[in-house]
Amino acid sequence: MERITGDRMAKVKGIIFDLDGTLVRLPVDWRRVLNTIEEMLGTKVKSLIGLYAEIWGTKTYEAVSRKVEEFEIASLNKMEILDDSPKLLKSLSTKYFIGLVTFQSRKVARKILERIGVEEIVIATRDDSPTRADQISLIISSTSLNPRDFLIVGDRLNDVYSALRVGCNAVLVDRTGRNLQNEKEFIVIQDLKALPKIIREIE
Repeated sequence: MERITGDRMAKVKGIIFDLDGTLVRLPVDWRRVLNTIEEMLGTKVKSLIGLYAEIWGTKTYEAVSRKVEEFEIASLNKMEILDDSPKLLKSLSTKYFIGLVTFQSRKVARKILERIGVEEIVIATRDDSPTRADQISLIISSTSLNPRDFLIVGDRLNDVYSALRVGCNAVLVDRTGRNLQNEKEFIVIQDLKALPKIIREIE
């Protein structure tokens, strides 16, 4: 499924990608992670991302993040690269500013980038901010570009809605066939192979 709403688009000068689920897939057993964190805290956890925002800046956050990091690092040897993403990143980086946002830790993100051979990239991780919108804003603030110059690419609705809140354009990589027929605010593609065409159409 592919859709473009070009009337709202500005010329793309920067592209910010989500990491896990978009460029690669980390086979982390998130149910086991949640169970472990719930045992640590002695309370139910509905969402890790929500928890990060709730306990951000505390010693509890540091303890939780490092525990999650253990699971993430353990999954690296079975990491799957999606849609030949390293080649895509290298190709796009010759023309556009490229950034990366992730709810992985900085240590894990750097290890992933090292493994896929794309290390020279500006990143914002959960160690920098516990919310996607703030991570996107941090990347943008490191440049002289405006939010409307950026295309945000992610596989979760939180990615695209956060992008829209910041004032960026957004592309959702929908590999699961969600029912998004009535969605007009962002572009939907099935995989990253469709992205270069989308960018050309915007331009």
